[in-house]
Order: sequence, then C-alpha cells, then structure tokens
Amino acid sequence: MDLQIEQLLEKYWNGETLLAEEKKLKAYFGQHPGAPEAQYFRKIVDERLKIPEKPFVHPGRKIQRGWLSVAAAVLIVLLSLPFVFQQRPARDPFAVNNPEEALKITRASLMMVSQGLNKGKAYTYELTKLDDAREVLAKE
Repeated sequence: MDLQIEQLLEKYWNGETLLAEEKKLKAYFGQHPGAPEAQYFRKIVDERLKIPEKPFVHPGRKIQRGWLSVAAAVLIVLLSLPFVFQQRPARDPFAVNNPEEALKITRASLMMVSQGLNKGKAYTYELTKLDDAREVLAKE
C-alpha cells in the first residue's frame, strides 16, 4: 500500500478527510479489492445503494398525535358553537326612539353636570378668599 494511501486512511479514521480525498480512497480500493480496507469501502457503497424495506419512523414520534390534535380542534369547535349562536337581545334597554324624550333626557343630564360645576365654583370662591387673606398676612 502507498504511503499516501496510508496517510489518507489515517486522516479518514480520524474524520479529517475532504470529499476529494475520500474519493481517492474509494477509487484506490476499487482498483485493489484484495486490500483489507477495501471490504469496508465496498460495504459502504453497497449499503448506500440498498433501498430500505420500510421507511424510517422516529421512535419518539407517535402517529396518534395527529388524531389527538384533530380531536382537540373538533372539541373546541363544538364547545364554542353555543357562544357563537346565542340569541342577542333584540333591543338596547337604553335606546331612545322618540326625539322629544331624548331631548328631555339630555337636558336633565346637562343640568346635573351644571349643578356639579356650580358647586365646584362655590368652593373655588371660598379658596380665593383664603388666598387673599394669606397675601395680606404675607405683606405684613
């Protein structure tokens, strides 16, 4: 065996070869079938050309998971149907159809707001009196 082939084999077993170097090794052992390593490379080529009898199934993945997700989706749809198709109230209880009644309600609301503002204005007047007294004391 060549010194170069021995060096390539050493690199190959250490996992340091490039694809071109591996091709050289396969070509060499293809031409020299009597070499002990030739059986290894022949076995690699034979295994690569084999077609598996059944497809690979990952041991951690179960086929039933697909059915579980379908069952969960159906359950969610069935549970949400009553909420989707429930009857809505036909009329808003606070809706006013008569314009005169709406005007009356609006006036009452505005009067209530006005009274609150007037009450606040009275407190502000008292605060200005205190502020004036403080200014007079501050000047003395």
